[in-house]
Amino acid sequence: MCKTFIMIFYIIYDESCYSWARLYHADFLEANCKKGDPSKKAVASPWQAPEIGFVKVNSDAAWCSNKKKFGLGSVIRDYSGKVLGSVAMPISSSVSVAVAESWALEKGASLAKLMGFSAVILESDCLGVTKALDTKTLHDSDLSYVFDSIYDICNGFEMYKFSYIPRTGNQVAHSLARLALSLENDQMWPSGVPESISPLVIADIQHVSSS
Repeated sequence: MCKTFIMIFYIIYDESCYSWARLYHADFLEANCKKGDPSKKAVASPWQAPEIGFVKVNSDAAWCSNKKKFGLGSVIRDYSGKVLGSVAMPISSSVSVAVAESWALEKGASLAKLMGFSAVILESDCLGVTKALDTKTLHDSDLSYVFDSIYDICNGFEMYKFSYIPRTGNQVAHSLARLALSLENDQMWPSGVPESISPLVIADIQHVSSS
């Protein structure tokens, strides 16, 4: 009886770990594809505007090994691509990338809540995290407290969704996260982004206008 229980537990545990690892496999491939190999080139996926009535919160995390520091970035935009608010936050911590990406989503959700939005799409280029949040399947205990916080914030919205976008469509949030690595304190832009990131916003708006 005892041996049977252990065997069943091992199989279930192994399947859970495999499923979680498989979610991150796509992230790894996207980040490590070699430009010189045509068969492995990532297809450019531009930023997609939310449907009318929703705002989209794009978030990302960047890591600096020299400083042992994460940078978190989030930007809120409407259906036209107009920026409604953005934030960059430095975090001195050595947590996993998944935890940092989850923190970025949490901070983005908090900003949307603070600004009074009621219908929100939370988007990240971390497939494992967005998939786990969307399906409510958590296989990493380190993420549980962050996920609980995200769900708690989201329950204050009338409507919310989780969405995945490849890095190529998440450039504004990624640039904010990288900027955060050079900051000492959180910085918020109530209705725009730093001037250095504006060209990326304009490029996204032009794509939305032409599609």
